[in-house]
Amino acid sequence: MIMPVLITLLGALFRFTNLNWDMGGRLHPDEALIVNGALAIKYFSQLFPGFHDYNGYSVYLLKTSSLITSFILRSPYWSASPEGVTLVGRFLSALLATLSIPLVYALAKRIWNKPVGILAGVLFACTPLLIQLSHFYTTESILIFLLLLLLHGAVSYTKKPHIGSCISMAIPMGLLLATKNTAYLFLPIPIGIILITGSRHRYVFFVSLALLVLISFFMGSPYSFLDSAGYLTRSRYVADVVGGRLLMDWTMQFQDSAPFFWIPNLLFAFGPAAAGIIGAISMLLLRKTWRKCSVIPVFSLWTVSYLVFLSVTYLKFIRYSAPLAPFLALFTAKLVWDIRNTPIGKSIGTVCVGTQILWAIMFFHIYLIPNPSLTAAIWIARHVPPHSVILTETWNSIIRFDRPPLTTQQYGFRSFNGYAADTHDKQLFLASQLEHSDYVVIESPKVKNTISRLRGRYPATHAFYTDLDSGKLGFTKVAEFSSYPQLGPFAVNDTFAEETWYDFDHPTVTVYKKSVPLSAGQYP
Repeated sequence: MIMPVLITLLGALFRFTNLNWDMGGRLHPDEALIVNGALAIKYFSQLFPGFHDYNGYSVYLLKTSSLITSFILRSPYWSASPEGVTLVGRFLSALLATLSIPLVYALAKRIWNKPVGILAGVLFACTPLLIQLSHFYTTESILIFLLLLLLHGAVSYTKKPHIGSCISMAIPMGLLLATKNTAYLFLPIPIGIILITGSRHRYVFFVSLALLVLISFFMGSPYSFLDSAGYLTRSRYVADVVGGRLLMDWTMQFQDSAPFFWIPNLLFAFGPAAAGIIGAISMLLLRKTWRKCSVIPVFSLWTVSYLVFLSVTYLKFIRYSAPLAPFLALFTAKLVWDIRNTPIGKSIGTVCVGTQILWAIMFFHIYLIPNPSLTAAIWIARHVPPHSVILTETWNSIIRFDRPPLTTQQYGFRSFNGYAADTHDKQLFLASQLEHSDYVVIESPKVKNTISRLRGRYPATHAFYTDLDSGKLGFTKVAEFSSYPQLGPFAVNDTFAEETWYDFDHPTVTVYKKSVPLSAGQYP
């Protein structure tokens, strides 16, 4: 038992270190939404979170946890302040992410053997995306923990189909739905397990599954039912955004993206564990593996299907791939174990696991140093004179100018929307903003990278960013603050990944100072 414990402790170190990495800045908008929902709830007079972007379970879980924390620590800070509730949420996220590690180990051990379990545990504990998500209170750590409970229930059902094992699938499935609508994509797992097992009582189990899923869904997110009109309306809106039928400024990065846009992002997010894609496909094709454990075809088919879903959907935020984490760890571990008997196979497996650990350590580095947005804020407060006018980008608010030490400087602010259509009016507006600004602060490269990729759609805006860097606009770069996955002097520039990968916890902030007065007639 010593190895699973050590693996879990390693994963805990990665997940719990520096949960207050933004010093209360609440930089992740989805995290702030859930925290605000928890603050709005008053047991038992006000139970509606106020939104349906996410279902209610994550909000109620956070509210209850924050009240318990306040009671134990005898301070209202942990349940009444946004900063305190955020930290409670991140602790909860890190806790669930840590508890998921032994669940992955146990799952691989139940399906195959203990060595595969150890390999799967190491790969899962050292998955950078999971380390990152444990530092936010978004829904992913909850989803993965519940998904693993569902997968354990599925294994139990295939070994012995009865009402107890059916319940062990139904309750996690219902709570998954109560957490986020993405969980509808998990429904084929328990349905497929019941179908493939072939029990003569399968229809009873189907009815039981449906009823128990609905009951646990209602218990975890009652207003998805009590406010069904609002729930359905918002669900349609979210589906339109995810599918690209409704375009928003904050989704422009996915315009004209290729179906396999997510492949390099999977390498950033999962490291060598992304090889589980190969393992899943091989498991699906090798029918002899099905006889050893009937969950294998269901798990591998779901993995491949979800990868196809990521390919065809418009919205490809990197955290949408998080549900793949348990499956990729499982199938990569099995792949490494199966090729161990040849010298080259053993070498490949060793490199795979070693590189996974190395990539996790490098990514962990970003939580060992101050967040670039905090370092930039301190620099601006010290070097940018009071009452200066600062030009920033809309949809790129990383630095908290409304918090100390910046609030004492009485800066003036202007902004421009880089995602707006490239019209002559936009160019005139941007020229006016530059004329009346003393500094330009690019808070992360997200907008710039998108405009660069879409330069055919945004030729003038692309020229603006190019000319800003070259000094043609009369501004000179005076400071840059960055943080990359790093080990010693060796760093990996990951700003070419999907923007939410780096946008919040390790953005690159660039500050430009006006060096030559520029009149509106000079640009464009």
